[in-house]
Amino acid sequence: MAITAYFVRGLQLVLGSSKRAITSRAEEMGNESDGIPLTDILTPRNPSSTTKTPSGSSTPRLIDDWSNDLIAPQRAQDPSLVRGTGGPPEENIAATSPQNSATRQTPMLLQTPLPLTRPQRWAAFANSNLDRFTYLLLFLFIGLPMYYTTGYAMPAQLALTIIAYFFAFSLPPTWKRVLHPVLVSAAITILGVYILGLIRGDSLTTSLHAFKTKTTYLDLWHGESHLAAPGAGDILVSILDAGIVALALPMFAYRAELKRHFWAIVVPSVTISVASLFGYPAVCYVIGISRERSLAFAARSLTLALATPAVINLGGDVSTIAAVAIMSGILGALIGPQILDLLRIPEDDYVTRGVTLGGSSSAIGTAVLLQTDPRAAALSSLSMSLFGIITLALTSVPAIVKAVDSLVGSR
Repeated sequence: MAITAYFVRGLQLVLGSSKRAITSRAEEMGNESDGIPLTDILTPRNPSSTTKTPSGSSTPRLIDDWSNDLIAPQRAQDPSLVRGTGGPPEENIAATSPQNSATRQTPMLLQTPLPLTRPQRWAAFANSNLDRFTYLLLFLFIGLPMYYTTGYAMPAQLALTIIAYFFAFSLPPTWKRVLHPVLVSAAITILGVYILGLIRGDSLTTSLHAFKTKTTYLDLWHGESHLAAPGAGDILVSILDAGIVALALPMFAYRAELKRHFWAIVVPSVTISVASLFGYPAVCYVIGISRERSLAFAARSLTLALATPAVINLGGDVSTIAAVAIMSGILGALIGPQILDLLRIPEDDYVTRGVTLGGSSSAIGTAVLLQTDPRAAALSSLSMSLFGIITLALTSVPAIVKAVDSLVGSR
């Protein structure tokens, strides 16, 4: 991550795009100040404290409002039409003193909304938790009866996984800094699948095989026969493909920024992709990791939808890349912003932050940026896509596959 961040940062300095990016981000955020506005004391524009009225009488001038810089209304205005002033002023000048006006003012009536009735409170609660109730009912009245009568586990396991994610996502923000929702929901799902299988008399291995039977929607559309029924994991993998495509929405929204910083995105993505393809397998094999697992590390920074076919092309272990890719994304989402702060990457430099997290943490890191900086998320989506496409394209060339294979020993 450090190499990628400094590489992108240096490339921006060479191309002169860093200053433009920071200026654009500052204009978007506006003129912000860390000071409290109420503590800023402004000097009155007019030092005189009295003003002459048309009748010739002298009345004290109201001090300019420090927050809104309001000007006192003229005496020609009908005081009965003025609201929030405590009523019309007295003819006596002494009555305008702060002591008398304070006792004379009446507090403004605050219009508080009427409290909700009990049916309205129940309706609001049900509306905000409609999805949770729906999947809970599916789990209790459809999934469990089907699982324990027919042995088909997909409805129960799928509903359990979604309920676990809802629970993990509802944790307090301070907890989610350490307990990522993906990690928490995965742990709850594995525990729930094990308990459900144990009640039925199945082992954890049997229950996990039922969770993912490797029958995707493409196999069903192709009309292949003698296929196992898809499991909950197969349904989620199918949705994963649609989720990757959905990341194109922020890319389209910020297409002007993508064109402006084209070289700052493409050059690091291509360079880091080639370096990862040849570097990770060689280093892993030298430190004693097996050949198949070393080849799997070549796609460590890719999203799982692109990492799996790339590892298959290399002949690596698919199970290893599944765990490594997910953990890389989770770690990048948890500590990636803090690492960038330690590297002194400014928060306004959305180009460096987006390209670095996209190339290091793939889709999970991009999802974090969608909540904090959509513009950086657009660059992260493009960087992640380029990183995966380049790696997948290189692993489709037999000569390159043979070269990578030679780094971990011949077959």
